[in-house]
Amino acid sequence: MTGSQILQDKITLYAERSGSKEAIIEAETGRLLTYGELFWAVNALRRKWGENPQTILLELPGGIVNSLIWLAALTGGHRLVPVSAYLTEYEITQIVKKHQPDIIISNKNLAETEGIIQNPPQANTFSLPAPHEGHVFLSTSGSTGTPKGVLLSAKQIVLTADNIRKSHRITRQDRGLTPLPFYHVNAPVVSLMTSIICGSTLIVAPKYSTNHFWEWVEKYNPSWISLVPTMIAMLLNTDRPNFLDHAGLRFIRTASEPLPAENLKRFEAKFKIPLIETYGLSEAASTVAANPVPPGKHKPGSVGLPLGVEVCIFRPGVDETITAGKTGEVCVKGANIIKHYSENASPGSFFQGWLRTGDLGFIDNDGYIHLTGRIKDIIIRGGENIAPREIEEVLLAHPSVREVTVVGLPDPIYGEQVAAFVVLQKAPDGKVRDEIRSYAVQKLIPHKLPSEIFILDDLPRNKTGKVDKIALKEMAAGMIRQDE
Repeated sequence: MTGSQILQDKITLYAERSGSKEAIIEAETGRLLTYGELFWAVNALRRKWGENPQTILLELPGGIVNSLIWLAALTGGHRLVPVSAYLTEYEITQIVKKHQPDIIISNKNLAETEGIIQNPPQANTFSLPAPHEGHVFLSTSGSTGTPKGVLLSAKQIVLTADNIRKSHRITRQDRGLTPLPFYHVNAPVVSLMTSIICGSTLIVAPKYSTNHFWEWVEKYNPSWISLVPTMIAMLLNTDRPNFLDHAGLRFIRTASEPLPAENLKRFEAKFKIPLIETYGLSEAASTVAANPVPPGKHKPGSVGLPLGVEVCIFRPGVDETITAGKTGEVCVKGANIIKHYSENASPGSFFQGWLRTGDLGFIDNDGYIHLTGRIKDIIIRGGENIAPREIEEVLLAHPSVREVTVVGLPDPIYGEQVAAFVVLQKAPDGKVRDEIRSYAVQKLIPHKLPSEIFILDDLPRNKTGKVDKIALKEMAAGMIRQDE
């Protein structure tokens, strides 16, 4: 059965059986869509677009409309290209030139789309046109290099969503919450598709807000939440609300970038909420590994157990596996993983059904996966290989540090030097840099010590929210030139 057929069957089933149940709620406005209304809105969009495959460029923040467009495109045989709602005119022009979309949905014509879904054609029975397998075109983050195109089918997306449902034990009684963007793979697959295939409720916020986050949790009482580690770092600066003592929140899950073990421990100690780290790839329609939710065991510093895929550790660049506990390149294989990139970019990333992720890590004796860094991020100083994440974990344990990223900078003698970019918990004083350096001296051997510590207000991020290490290196070069 195709992914579009499974998704359409689920939408129809819940419209028939529980049409008045809340399907999607917008956190900021309180606007909601029941499963019956969702069915008719998807039906309206499908009829508007027709049965001939269309390329649809979606340039909207997360919300009800965005969710419906994902569902209609995947069940209607269309090719969806979601992009950030905050791109420049130049960037949009380049994307339009590349994809040649038949339909563009943005804030400029949002009223037209709203009119379609608010006044859908209704009938006495719940039936949709025959489903056709839809696809979504995404780009990898490009945080350490050039972004690559990823084309995912509805089947790959539904397979992954079902794996997430099983791992997180999501049922019809659950209520999810996500403030993550819908142009990245996380929110539409992890939160939307997982909720829809089991008939539960999803609360979406077009934009994350630390100031409003706990208000949303109190008002809508979600049982699970999907965030990224940066948001966890921000929430650590908030007070624990009293209502959490009686809330139904089972867990918060993170993905998209490493969750520092120190932040996990701090968060759980302060808020008494299980924090579940997961591991996802655009190439796999999101999650490939996750820590078990309670009462299962989740390990700080681990991304958990494989979800519906095979995971193996290979020697980097060589088709040779490494024994358990040894570090190498994480490779994955499964039905939800693409077989090639768009335009056959980076063909060396695929071999014998395996995808080379570019991530370094190891599998422990319990089968849990631990990530130690990216192959491209490894710093080679005087012939010594240094994993940035090891240094980041050490610096993050300093009480003044809120966020930190470590990169390698060119050095005429050693080849590379270690540089740390730090965001502080509060405004810096004149001593904090020396305090962090002294702390590092106690924890790290000399060749791993940062030769430069840069204090920033915020870390630069790319359009998928990951730290932009290329921008950091350019920033560092400018700062060093100014000091010379």
